[in-house]
Amino acid sequence: MAEQVQALMERMVTPLRDLRDRGIFSEEEIHQIVTRRRSSEYLLQKLSVTRSDYLRYIEAEILLEKLRKLRKQKVLQEWRQKMRNGELLDNDNNETNSSNASSKKGGKKQKQHAYQTSGPGDAHILSNIHFLYQRLLKKFHYPLDVILNYAEFAKEHKSFNVMSRVYAEGLQRHPREEGLWIQVSFFEAVAASFEFFGYVARDDDKSESTKLVGSSIQNARILMQRGLRINGKTSQELWIQYFALELHYVIKLMGRKEILEGIAAEDENSSEEDDDNEDAQAATRITNTKLLPCQIIYKNAIKSIPDSLSFRLRFVETCRMFPHTNELECHIIESIERDFGDSVEAWVSRISFAEDLMKKRGIKNVKGGVNEGFLGMAGVNDEEEEPRAKKRRVVVKDTALELLNEALEAVPTAQMYLECAKYLQLRIQRLEEFSSAEDVEEDEEPEDVSYLLSENEDVGSAMKRHLCLLKELYANAEAAGAHSCSLTFDQVEFLSNNDEMEAADDLLNRIIVESGRDINASLFIRWANLSRDMIENKLIPKLSPAAILRMGLGKTPIHDRDAFLLLSSELMKQLMSQPRCVKDTKELNSVFQKLLLVSQGISRPNRNEDSSGDEIEVNLAEIFLAYLQYTIPEGNCTVSDNECVRAIYNSVIFHSNFANSCIEKSSDELLAMKSFFDLSLHFEKSIAAAPEEGNKQRAKKQQKQILSNLYGAAISFFGTGGGDTVLRSVLDGYQRDLDDMKFGL
Repeated sequence: MAEQVQALMERMVTPLRDLRDRGIFSEEEIHQIVTRRRSSEYLLQKLSVTRSDYLRYIEAEILLEKLRKLRKQKVLQEWRQKMRNGELLDNDNNETNSSNASSKKGGKKQKQHAYQTSGPGDAHILSNIHFLYQRLLKKFHYPLDVILNYAEFAKEHKSFNVMSRVYAEGLQRHPREEGLWIQVSFFEAVAASFEFFGYVARDDDKSESTKLVGSSIQNARILMQRGLRINGKTSQELWIQYFALELHYVIKLMGRKEILEGIAAEDENSSEEDDDNEDAQAATRITNTKLLPCQIIYKNAIKSIPDSLSFRLRFVETCRMFPHTNELECHIIESIERDFGDSVEAWVSRISFAEDLMKKRGIKNVKGGVNEGFLGMAGVNDEEEEPRAKKRRVVVKDTALELLNEALEAVPTAQMYLECAKYLQLRIQRLEEFSSAEDVEEDEEPEDVSYLLSENEDVGSAMKRHLCLLKELYANAEAAGAHSCSLTFDQVEFLSNNDEMEAADDLLNRIIVESGRDINASLFIRWANLSRDMIENKLIPKLSPAAILRMGLGKTPIHDRDAFLLLSSELMKQLMSQPRCVKDTKELNSVFQKLLLVSQGISRPNRNEDSSGDEIEVNLAEIFLAYLQYTIPEGNCTVSDNECVRAIYNSVIFHSNFANSCIEKSSDELLAMKSFFDLSLHFEKSIAAAPEEGNKQRAKKQQKQILSNLYGAAISFFGTGGGDTVLRSVLDGYQRDLDDMKFGL
């Protein structure tokens, strides 16, 4: 062990001496570097060495390299300053004469280390880091994270030959790791991007560039194809990145073509004209293939993975990241239309693509001056804009709306109607945002909505037309029997937002009462909220909120626990918000007992999949707390009142398992349960402070026992929280209060 370490240390003598002689590090710093390295090397020679030992050593060397660069810059700055001041030249002449004289006497010539711009020490630290990484990889059989870490280090320090070798070794040992095959980004740990994009290698200590490394589309293609073969051609990510690689190459050639054509136009007599024209012609040929290589990749990809629509849509998303890919995107959309004619998602993607094309054409018309009359039609004074209003605006054909109608005819399902409704709502929102915009300037180009207008139509008219289309769509969905809770929610929200609450009330009444369908519990709650809003706006709803919730409970079987809990809790909230009456009190108690029974063993209900997206979580502890607060009357309590209050908290705390454990309860539920315990304790303490007539000693003893039971239940409940700091603090507080009560403090 000692001999190996000593051999390694001896290899460092010359470069470290160079760093010392040139003033990069002092004698004391060199001694510290040697001491640290020797300790680290001994650590690496142990049988129980770990990856962390290597990584700590490497990190220390990386920091040392950063310090060396800073020190070298400082030394070079001092040297240049002396050169400018003429000090260095005089010293050199004097020292040169002295060295020549000493050499004549047989002495050795003295080297001027302090003024040398480079030396063997410059590359020493980086070489040592590479050596450590290689030892680490061999020692632990090339772990993937170390390979990626080493490749990143090599890229950062422009050691591109090392980087290529590291990737090659990584691919040999981890052939099924997609991250080593594909191009995640231009300069991430990706083999293909290194082979194609290439890097201009620079030496940080020099001002001139060296040759271009990599930049081989052939090697990149070979890597991607090899990765696909090894992974069985079923890796979606590999196909997508291979597709993107070819798009990058086409864009690169297009840029080169533009540059070469510009050079040829400026200097036709250049001696390099023939070579430039040859490259330009090659680029033109590639561009004129209409992205054929990308189409071939896409064709092979969908042949290997034929049944995934989301996979094909990712190709569309990739195309939209590059310019001039409309034709390629059309090719992909056509394949989706051909193979997924009954898919809602496929129709949505086609409509979205058509919308984007319309928008691009509209922008082109505006930039070309064809749409100059648009602002006048959007509400600008016609008298002031008379010259512009006379110009005819070229209307963009609404192919997206045509596709929407085709989609509804081909797939008349509730989901399709919902997606089309959302699409029309998005259009309406864009028109509203434009029409409500203030201070529209004269030169503003409203390309975002110009493509949505028909001939001789302004923004307001377009918005009314789209509103009519949306209403017609909802009517057609109802006529076609395309029903879902999500679609109904969407229509209700649309009507409510447009101040048509009575129409929304009629809609829910038709769907829930008259149709007799199985309705999601959330829809009953939405109808109850709508009824409440109508009452607040002095409108007359079909049914009261409480009646709607009772209907929902009546149609919900008790074994459907989630829906039953949701409706029961909402009904309790509604009843407690009304003025007190005997009938409501009895109903409240009945619903409370059912709610407590159904809630046994759960912390919160699961949410139904077919809902609006506005999910409602039931905080049972909060409902119980609200009911306890509702039951405690204002002012003095009678014996009957006391028994009613005790019946509620006894049912929750002692007669159910809801308060047995705080495990799996949310933070809101735990907070509500603490308030529930505190309110119960406060109620009993207030009674103990003013005992009724009779045996006061007996009453005091009874109250003390009740309080002890409540404290014990609270301690038991929060004690199941484990080591949680907050729960532990709550638990300690209850324990102190219990001790104070027992010992009369």
